[in-house]
Amino acid sequence: MVTQASVKSNENGKLDDISMSEAIAQFKEATSSIYDAVGSIGSATAANAKIHLQEGKARALELEEKAEEVVRAKPLVTVGVAFAAGWLVSYLLQRRH
Repeated sequence: MVTQASVKSNENGKLDDISMSEAIAQFKEATSSIYDAVGSIGSATAANAKIHLQEGKARALELEEKAEEVVRAKPLVTVGVAFAAGWLVSYLLQRRH
């Protein structure tokens, strides 16, 4: 003969008898709520990441436009800076070996 077990639950200082199936149902409901909350957090994080990505792209485009303006305004200075940067990197890499 199968008997249904009961669990004592302490809620607001009162002890109530609830069946094991009710306890399992409450546990499943709580688990579902946690799953939904975690999903919401993940969706919010993804949306936040997309916003930061769009802001980063916009900032990169602004910097690209400013760099193009400088190159057009002072091409010889730009070539000189590029040469000096290349020489410095080459010098530093040769010293490592």
